[in-house]
Amino acid sequence: MGLLAPWFLAGLGLLALPLYLHLLRRSRPDSKQFSSLMFFEPGRQAELRRRRLDYLKLLAARLLLLALIVLAFAQPVIQSGAVRAASAAPRLVVVDVSPSMGCCGRMERARRLAAELLTPEARLAAFDSRLRLIERGSLDRLAPGAAANSFSELARALRAWQQERREPVEVHLISDFQRTALPTGFAELALGDSIALRLHPVAESAEPNWTVESVRAPARVRQAREARVQAVIAGFHTPEARRTAVLRIGGRDVARRDVQVPPEGRATVEFDSFDLPYGFSQGSVRLEPADALPADDEFLFAMERTDPLPLAFTGSRTAETYIRNALEAAAGGLFALAGESGWQQVRALIAVGSLPPEAEVAAAVRRGMGLLLVLGPESAARGRVPITGQRITGTRYAARSGEGYFIAQRHDPTSPLLSKSGLWEGVRFYQVLAVEPGEARVLAALEDSTPLLLEQNVGDGVVLVLTFALDGLASDFPLQPAFVPFMEQAARRLAQWEDSTASLAAGQTFAPTAGVSARAFEVLDPRGRRVLGFAETARGALVELDQTGFWRVSLGQGRERMIAVNVDRRESDLAPAPRDALELWSSAASTAGQGSGGSPPARPLALWLLAAALAAGLVETLLSAWYLDREAA
Repeated sequence: MGLLAPWFLAGLGLLALPLYLHLLRRSRPDSKQFSSLMFFEPGRQAELRRRRLDYLKLLAARLLLLALIVLAFAQPVIQSGAVRAASAAPRLVVVDVSPSMGCCGRMERARRLAAELLTPEARLAAFDSRLRLIERGSLDRLAPGAAANSFSELARALRAWQQERREPVEVHLISDFQRTALPTGFAELALGDSIALRLHPVAESAEPNWTVESVRAPARVRQAREARVQAVIAGFHTPEARRTAVLRIGGRDVARRDVQVPPEGRATVEFDSFDLPYGFSQGSVRLEPADALPADDEFLFAMERTDPLPLAFTGSRTAETYIRNALEAAAGGLFALAGESGWQQVRALIAVGSLPPEAEVAAAVRRGMGLLLVLGPESAARGRVPITGQRITGTRYAARSGEGYFIAQRHDPTSPLLSKSGLWEGVRFYQVLAVEPGEARVLAALEDSTPLLLEQNVGDGVVLVLTFALDGLASDFPLQPAFVPFMEQAARRLAQWEDSTASLAAGQTFAPTAGVSARAFEVLDPRGRRVLGFAETARGALVELDQTGFWRVSLGQGRERMIAVNVDRRESDLAPAPRDALELWSSAASTAGQGSGGSPPARPLALWLLAAALAAGLVETLLSAWYLDREAA
């Protein structure tokens, strides 16, 4: 018999509470009429004689109730005496290949231990963020990888593997058992009745380790002077120390900074005023000198220096002024407004009222061009929205309805167009076209569901529709603070030039088409190998980022994206998991391989104890009622 959560036994101290209450026996003086107290001599009853336990049956019921509840939380289990005839349970030797195994000779010890455990029938597996069977001959070539390990993922994979085999299995797990790999809930480590678990630690204590924990750098800049890189240097189980951070751009060290890192703390270092060439640049911040775990001493990031992206414009001069000023104020001038000529060559078109030949625009949108349509009063006469074809049923005037102005009251907060522009709070609308949304997605609307902003994908392009004019008369939107961030987000959405994540952790998956409607044509890993092509990306296939380095994603129309993949920083804390937690995990795992040294299956008793506690609670209620009735009588 054992306990899965023995620390809950501390709750048995609560048993003192009913004992204390029952010792406080209420004194019930017997009153009698007497002429005068002067004929009595003063006396004092011993305190101990007055204090004695009362209502013993009720006390016993209450003590039993509390004890059962505490024991249920302690999760007792009993070991079944049934011995299964599974002496030949197959053995699986699992070796941790997460980055932390690269510290202090842990991988070498793991390989030696695995060689000792590998019987002729045993299988060999490696795990970090996922479990994979490997050939026995590859044991000597096992090396630390890039993805963080997760014992909950390992338990899930072992359960699935055992269910496929439909036979008991004995698992020998060789790892440094980092504390950060444990899940928050112990239930996630459950392995089932047919898996026996043996743990083989290769690390006994926490090792000091410094790391570049994170780097903050803009994904795109227009001028080199706007490039600013900020890095956080962290120490785990480390004394106060002075470290040197080196900024590397394009394969060349461009700056160095000394930083004082407090004991087991963090410090920030910043780089600016460095040269940055046009195009994508591969950058990194690394620590010097390297420590016992060099895999996390460098943090990669990608940065692109580019000219402003031109957006074609057609429409009134007033609206052009508003939009141009907003784009120049936003995003460091990454977007520039151009004229109507040559609109076929740009990636987005903003049309206020007028529009180039509709058939040509529709064809360009289907090929991937973005289009922002700003409807004006003259659009009502057409009866439909160009390109998308929604029906325009009329015009809403706030003055005629006596409301003075409308406000946006229905939003789609998941859209960055609104979430990053404050949901258009404070914007007043005086004249709005009533448009039936049809297949379009309504991002903002009035209280009566009259759309203010629509979004619809057309082919590989996207069309945004504003149902009010930007002339300063139909609304005061161009004069409100929400206008600048809205135009920046709208430009990014139309040009499909969203800020890409500068860095991701190894082991994550990446969807090449996520965030853009255009298909990704090619994905190259850090070694330049093609891992996804057009056919796979068209089906929405995912890419597992299983290597650190720079991944390239080639999009259509000359667009490209670079992703820096780093070692997961959860691997930087080299503290091992508590020994009692590991022992609990190992003992909780039942086994079918008795002949292989496994322990009998464990059966939980918590539900039975809770049922008994419920019965004790019922008895306590009946006894309480009985004593109250007797006192009342």
